[in-house]
Amino acid sequence: MNAGASAADKAAAIRAAGRRRWWQRVLNALGLRTPAVARAAAEAARWEAGAEGERRTARLLEPLAQAGWWCFADRAIPGAGRANADHVLVAPSGRVFLVDSKLWHRRARVRTDAGRLLHGSDDRDRHVGQVRYEAQCIGKAVKRSVTALIAVHNAPVENGGFALRGVTVLSAENLVETLRRTCGQPDTAQARRIAAVVDALLPPYVEPQHHKS
Repeated sequence: MNAGASAADKAAAIRAAGRRRWWQRVLNALGLRTPAVARAAAEAARWEAGAEGERRTARLLEPLAQAGWWCFADRAIPGAGRANADHVLVAPSGRVFLVDSKLWHRRARVRTDAGRLLHGSDDRDRHVGQVRYEAQCIGKAVKRSVTALIAVHNAPVENGGFALRGVTVLSAENLVETLRRTCGQPDTAQARRIAAVVDALLPPYVEPQHHKS
C-alpha cells in the first residue's frame, strides 16, 4: 500500500458517510451544512492532511531507498490496536527507525514548553506519547530498538529540531540528513535479515471494518 493510502481512505469514508442519506446529498448540493456535516468535513480534512504529509515524507525518503535503505510505508503495528506506522525504515546498518509525519499550518511554530510539545498555543503532546508507544510495540515485535522521529511539514520547528522524551521532533527538510547521520556503520547482511522481519511482522495496514449485528 502506498504512503498515506489508509489515511486517504479514511478521509474518503468520512466524507461518504456525510452524504449517505438523500437529504444530506441535497443539502450538500445546495452548499448547506449541518453541524454534524461540518464536523465530519473537518475530521476528513485532518485525515487528508495526514495523508499528504505521509506522501511528502515518502518523496523525501526516495534517495535513501536508492542508497540501500528499506522503506516500509503505512504498516500495521502488532500490539498497537488500530494504530499504523507512517514509515518504518531499516538502515544499511540494520538500525530501525519509525517516522511519523505531520502536516501542520505554517502560521505557528512547533516548540516545547514545560516538557510538552506545542504547535503555537495548541498542545500536541499526545503525539509524542503515541509515537513512543508505537516505536515500543514495533521494537517488541522485531526484537530491536526503534528510534522514533516526528517529521513536521510546513510549520517551522524550534531550532530545526529537538528531542522530547526520547522522540526527535524535527523539520521535515532535516529528516534525511538526520537519518543519514545517525544510521551507523553498514552491515548489509544484518540489515537484510531485519528488513525481512519487519516486512513479515508489520503487514500493510488495513483499516478494521466494523459490521452491525
